[in-house]
Amino acid sequence: MDRTTGELAWIGGGALFRAVLLALALLLALVPSATGAASKVLIVFDEDNDLPGLAVINRSLREGFTAELKGEVELYSESLNLSQFTSPDHDAILLENFRRKYAGTRLDLVVAVLGPSLDFLLRHRDTLLPGVPIVFCGVEASELKGRLPARDVTGVLLHRSFAPTIDIALKLQPQARHLYVVGGSSGFDRHLQDTARRELAAFDTRLSIEYLTALPMRELIHTLQRLPPNSVVLFLTMLADGEGRSFIPHDALAEIARAANAPVYVAVDQFVGRGAVGGHVYSLAKHGRYAAQMGVRILRGQPAANIPIVEPEDHAVVFDSRALERWGLDDERLPPGSLIAYRAPSAWEQYKWYVAAGITLIMLEGVLIAGLLVNRAQRRRAEAAARESEARSRRAEDEARTQREELAHALRVSTLGELAASIAHELAQPLTAILANAQAARRQAASGHAHAKRDRDEALDDIVEAAMRADDTIKRLRSLFRRERTERVTVDVDALVEDVLRLLRSDFISRQIRVRFVRGQEPSPVSGDPVQLRQVLLNLLVNAADAIGAAGAEPRQIEVEVAERDGAHIVIRIHDTGAGVPDHELERIFEHYVSSKPHGLGMGLAISRSIVEAHGGRIWATRNTDRGLTLHVELPRLRSAPSLTGHATTGPE
Repeated sequence: MDRTTGELAWIGGGALFRAVLLALALLLALVPSATGAASKVLIVFDEDNDLPGLAVINRSLREGFTAELKGEVELYSESLNLSQFTSPDHDAILLENFRRKYAGTRLDLVVAVLGPSLDFLLRHRDTLLPGVPIVFCGVEASELKGRLPARDVTGVLLHRSFAPTIDIALKLQPQARHLYVVGGSSGFDRHLQDTARRELAAFDTRLSIEYLTALPMRELIHTLQRLPPNSVVLFLTMLADGEGRSFIPHDALAEIARAANAPVYVAVDQFVGRGAVGGHVYSLAKHGRYAAQMGVRILRGQPAANIPIVEPEDHAVVFDSRALERWGLDDERLPPGSLIAYRAPSAWEQYKWYVAAGITLIMLEGVLIAGLLVNRAQRRRAEAAARESEARSRRAEDEARTQREELAHALRVSTLGELAASIAHELAQPLTAILANAQAARRQAASGHAHAKRDRDEALDDIVEAAMRADDTIKRLRSLFRRERTERVTVDVDALVEDVLRLLRSDFISRQIRVRFVRGQEPSPVSGDPVQLRQVLLNLLVNAADAIGAAGAEPRQIEVEVAERDGAHIVIRIHDTGAGVPDHELERIFEHYVSSKPHGLGMGLAISRSIVEAHGGRIWATRNTDRGLTLHVELPRLRSAPSLTGHATTGPE
């Protein structure tokens, strides 16, 4: 190959290389996501996008774009406010505002919501948005006739239909003879009225049709309150009344539906629930999602010319059960597949869980009763066997007596509970003192000695003191086991602890357990239910005593300490020298049905935790360094509490 041929080959190869680079650059320019730059989308509304119907479309558009494009999209929105500003130069003002506002922003897509927005963009796109593709929604096919959009314009057609709603109304009200069509005076209002006139002409032979579309709201309300019998009302929309007063269509409908003396029907799903009966309605939310899907396809590189204009069928028959009931309309006359919203739940739907709970409770009670009957039968069989064995031999008699004693003991223990012995001892002491002092007083009265009156008075004082002590014990017991709800009051924690310790004093003495109580340095007020808090302390102290008894070794000691933490909490620590539990069991002991006692139900600590947490506190356990456990109860401290001196909620001092 000579030099000339080689140079030509090199030149040709360089041109091919440059062409490949140019094609890659064009490809990157056409695919925004490849560059990492966010796509910029402008949504243009003919009215304020806070209006309920437009708000639905706005929300569905934004959700559609952000769901598909994640964070790679920037959304802008503008409102033309055409019903509020009707001056001839408003269009020019809007154009100048758009031009200045978006002069430095390169838009990738524009979405036109409803026909007036599309008209504005098509009129000014060459000067305002040259080359930017447009997706429209909320536009009827009739609005495109005579002005076919450019190749880079596509969208979703909205098929508004009013005749099917009137067909359904006549099925619900076969005696209807009058149709009143209600609408507003804005440009969009009049456009819908033109569509309705074309469709409803088919009913001229069956109904007398009157259009109430140019009245001030007060006159319209007055007219609707005096409609003749057998009337039907169709609400289209109202952005402005006959005087030009602006309205939100949903609010106007609610006012009209309240005043009219005939049922009001609608053709938009967003109007259902504002007092109208309902009708054959279309979905604005689905409409916005269709437009968003088209826009995403364009932003991902598909030309708008390749995406055909669509007209989806998104109608449904939806009615408000409250309005049906108000007008006495039979929902059995509705077409198959109709949706009835706002239906009041039936008694079964409202109370089925209560009924199920009641049935469950009855079943549980039945199981418990059956268990008691079985237990009773077993006990009777055991007693019969004991009596029979007693007649046969002495040994059998001893075994029968032992069996009866065991059954009686089990019945007493299950009935009286673990505290019965200590309570009986606590009551026996003052009663014995009362008896002894009463006998002494009788002897002194009979002796006639000079000092007899003084001794008798001392004996009577002792009787009163012992009686008060017995009464004090009974009051504590009654307060502890009463079932009525107690209101939250101020409770002195120190006094509460002393109250429970006095109740358990005899039990601790009988178990040879020494108890040391360290009071708080400052008053310890909390807000709570004193009965429930006594139950917590009682559970923890009885558990501590049981744990010491299970350990079976010295020292046998419980220490109760009340202290303040961080100025905002009161902490009760119950330290025992019992058997303790492993570290991995410290949290599990607060679960339901977990117990270290042979006959325990495993509910005491679980109930205690629920009570403490209901008081805004917490409860937990830690292992002691030597032996046993420490139970911690933390409760919120009252920052400013009334005086606790003689406070009734802590029990007798």
